[in-house]
Amino acid sequence: MTETDAGEPTPETCLRVARQAAELAAAADEDALNALRRSSSGTEAHREEVMHAVHRQAVEAERHAAHAQEYAADPEMPDSALRYCANGAVDRAVRAQEAAGVETTAAALRPALERRLTPEEHAERENKRRRAEAEQEDADRAATGMDSDNRHLAVMNVHLAKGIVPALGWTAGHVRVLEAAETGRLYGRDGQARQAAEHGVWSGGRKVSRERTQALGDAGFVLAVAAADDVQRLVLTPVGQIALDLARLHPAGLYGSDKAAYEARYARYAKRHKRMDDKKAAARRLPALESRTVCRYQRPVTLVEQEARAAREAAEQWEDEGGYSPGVETPAPVVEKGTGRCPCCGLHEVTVAGVLAPHKATRAADDDCPGSGLRPGADTPRPAAEPRVEDAPAAAAEPAAAPVNAGPSLPPGMYFMPLPSTKYREWWAIQCGRCGGGTRTELPGEWHDKYEAAQVARDHFEQAHRLLDDPLTAEEILEAEGWPLSDAQRAVLSWVEHAELVEFDDGFWALDCVPDRWDVNKRVARGRVAGLWACGLLDVHLDGNGRRRLMMSLTGRRVARLVRRAERQGTTQAAEKDVWFEPLPKRSTGYPLLSEGRYFKGEAGRADDPVPTEAAPAPAAAGPTPSTAAPVRAEQPLLRRLFAPRATREQRPAHDVRTVIRRPQRILTPEERERVRDMPLLNLQGALIMGITDPVPNGSPMPEEAGAWVREHAWPAHFQPTEERYPFGFRRWSNCERGTCWNCLNGRHDICVHRQQGGPSVDANRDWVANHQGRTVSEFIPRPGGELCVWWCRCECPKDGPAPARPTAKTKRAPAGPPAAPAPAPAAAAVRTPEADGMQAALW
Repeated sequence: MTETDAGEPTPETCLRVARQAAELAAAADEDALNALRRSSSGTEAHREEVMHAVHRQAVEAERHAAHAQEYAADPEMPDSALRYCANGAVDRAVRAQEAAGVETTAAALRPALERRLTPEEHAERENKRRRAEAEQEDADRAATGMDSDNRHLAVMNVHLAKGIVPALGWTAGHVRVLEAAETGRLYGRDGQARQAAEHGVWSGGRKVSRERTQALGDAGFVLAVAAADDVQRLVLTPVGQIALDLARLHPAGLYGSDKAAYEARYARYAKRHKRMDDKKAAARRLPALESRTVCRYQRPVTLVEQEARAAREAAEQWEDEGGYSPGVETPAPVVEKGTGRCPCCGLHEVTVAGVLAPHKATRAADDDCPGSGLRPGADTPRPAAEPRVEDAPAAAAEPAAAPVNAGPSLPPGMYFMPLPSTKYREWWAIQCGRCGGGTRTELPGEWHDKYEAAQVARDHFEQAHRLLDDPLTAEEILEAEGWPLSDAQRAVLSWVEHAELVEFDDGFWALDCVPDRWDVNKRVARGRVAGLWACGLLDVHLDGNGRRRLMMSLTGRRVARLVRRAERQGTTQAAEKDVWFEPLPKRSTGYPLLSEGRYFKGEAGRADDPVPTEAAPAPAAAGPTPSTAAPVRAEQPLLRRLFAPRATREQRPAHDVRTVIRRPQRILTPEERERVRDMPLLNLQGALIMGITDPVPNGSPMPEEAGAWVREHAWPAHFQPTEERYPFGFRRWSNCERGTCWNCLNGRHDICVHRQQGGPSVDANRDWVANHQGRTVSEFIPRPGGELCVWWCRCECPKDGPAPARPTAKTKRAPAGPPAAPAPAPAAAAVRTPEADGMQAALW
C-alpha cells in the first residue's frame, strides 16, 4: 500500500468499515427472510419481492468487503481503491436496510471515511501537488526541450499529420528527396537530379530519382533556382518544408512502394474524372498541400530558440534606443519599494504592505507560493508615478483589478470589421461610414494588428474627412453663400463625383447612382445639367463612342466641398428650387445638346449625318432593286437579327476617335488551330467573344520561358484552372492584345463588332490586386498617365464608311431526277447559308 495522505482514512479503518457494513447488510437480509416466513397469503408476494431486493444489496456489500480484503493484501494497490470498496459497502448496506424497513444504522459508518482537512493540511497537499507538477514540467522540458504550449502544439501537429500524410500519396523516396533539398546540396543538370557531396560543389554526387523530383516540383514542394554553369539548385519551398515536417511526424502514412502510392491516388481521383486518361494523369500527379493545412500547421519552438530570439530582440531594441554611449553609465532596473520577488516564480509582483498580490505560479520552489490562480503581472517594475498603497494594513489589502484594454480608438464614422480568423491570429478590416453617403464602405487592406488598422483609419480620416469638420473662415462663408445650390443640383454634383453622369442622344442619365442597389439609372433634367456646365462647375469629356461624360471641374470640386462643409456646420442651407448662375463668357452660347443635333467644336467632323443618295428608279420589267442595307425581317433567326448591319442613316461617319488603327493579324498555324478546336464548346464561345482565340502579344523584355515560369510558380493556384481552359491562356492578355472578333472570323465583315458599336472597346484603366487566397486587397492603376487601352478588331476589313457587301448565299444543288420546269423565286426569299469554317461553326 502507498503512504496515506493527511485527511484520508487509513487502510485499517477502511477494512473495518467495509466489514461492519457487510454485517449490517447480512442482518437486514436475515430480517427480510424471517418476515417472509411469518407472512400470510395476502402479504406473501410483497414480502418475497422485498426479500429478493434486500438479498441483492447484501450480496453486493459482501462483494465490496471481500475486494477490500484483497486490495489490503496487495502492496501495489493504491489507497483510493480501498476507499472505493469501503464506500461501496456502506452504500449497499444503507440500501439493504431501507428496503428491509429497519433502522439505517449503516449511515453512521460514513463519517469514519469522510473527514474535512484543516487549512494546514490543505496547504501541505497543495504544495506537494505543485512540486509534483514542477518536477514533471522539468522532466518534460529536459526530454523535449520545449515548454508546455509548444509540446501541446507538437501533439496537435501529430494529429494533423495523421490526416494529411496519407492523402499526399508519398513514399519514403519522396521524403528522401525533400531531405536532400533541405540540406541545400540538391541540384539538377542535364535533366538529372543529384545530391552534391559538399556545399557549392555542383558536380558529381549521388543520383536522386528524377521522376520523384519532377513530381515534387510540379506540386510546389521543390523550387528550381538558377545557378552557375547551367545548374539549377533545387531548394525547399515553405509549403515543402511543412509537408516534410508532417511526413516526419507520421511516417506510418507513407506507402511502401510507388505502385501502392499510385493506386491510392488513382482510387482518390477515380470518382472525379470520367475518362480513363484523365484518371491516370491525375493519379500520376502529386496533390498539392491545401492552404488551410498550411495555416493550421504551426512549428513548435524549443527553449533554445526562444532564448536566441529573446537575445536577438534585446540586441535590436538596444540598437534602436541608441546603444551604448561612452562615459554614461548604463542604468540598471530598480525594483521599487512596492514590489517584491515571488519565491517560487521569480517574477516581480506589486505588493500591498509587503504582501505579494495574488498570481499564478509558473515554477515551484521549496518555499510556499501565495498564488491563487490569477494572471501574474509584468516582470518589469511599475513607474513611480503610479499610486500604490504602502501603509495600509495587511488584513484590508485586496488585489487590484487588472486594467482591461479596450483596444485602439477610431475617429468618428470609422468602424472595425472582423474577418475570418485563424486559430492563432485575428484579422480586421476598416469600414468608413462617411464615404458612401450613409452606407459603410470598406477600405482596401487587411490587418492582424488592431493598432495598425486604427492608424490607417486615422490617416484616411485626416485626408478625406478632416476638412469637413474644420470651421469655415469668413471668406469661405461668403463664398458658400454665393452658391445657393438646390437639393437637385447638389444631387447632380454628387452623381458626377461618385457615380457617372453621361449624355446620350435621348438626354442625360445618371448611371448606377444608388449605392445600395445595382444598375439603377435616373434621367436628369437637361436644363439643370446645362446650367451647371455653363457656370463652370462641370466639364465635358468626349468618349468618342456616341456619348459624352460629365466630369467635375476644379471649380466644381472646390464648390461641392465648400457647400458640404457649410451645410454640415449649419452656415448655409439648400435652396428651394434651382438657381441659375451667371454663365462663363466662353459658355454663354449655351450647351450643344446631342438631342438637338448640336456638337462641340471638337466634334465638327461628326455634324449632321449624311443623307443617303436615292437610287434612280429602275424599269418595271427589271423588278425592284434591293436596298444597300437589307432590312431586318422578323422571321430571321435571333443571331441574324442581333447582328444585322445598321441602316445607312444610322451609321455615323468616321472621325478622329473612330479612325482605324491597323495592327498585325495573327494567322493560326495548323497546330494552334487544332488546339483551339480541342477547347470545350462553352470556353470556345467565351474566347471568341473576348477575342483571345488569336491574340497578338505586345513586345516585352521578358522571354516567354520566364513568363511561363512566373505563371507556374508565382501566380496563385486558383488562377491555373481558368488559365488551362483556354488554348493561349486567359489572364495574361490585355485589351490591346486581343485579336479578331467572332463575326470577322466567320466571314461576316459587314457586321464586325467594332463596326456595330461605332468604335473600339475601351477599358477603364483599372485593375485589382489579390492576395494568395484570391481576395481583393487593393486597386491597381496600370497607366498612371491615363492612357487608354483599346481593342480594335485586327481584321483588315474597314470599320467605318460604307459597310462591305453581305456574303452571297450558296445555291443548293438540285436532287437527281426528271427535269422539271424551274419556278422563278423572288430575290427576297433567298436564305443565306453561313460559310463553312472549322473554328466558327459552333457559333452558327
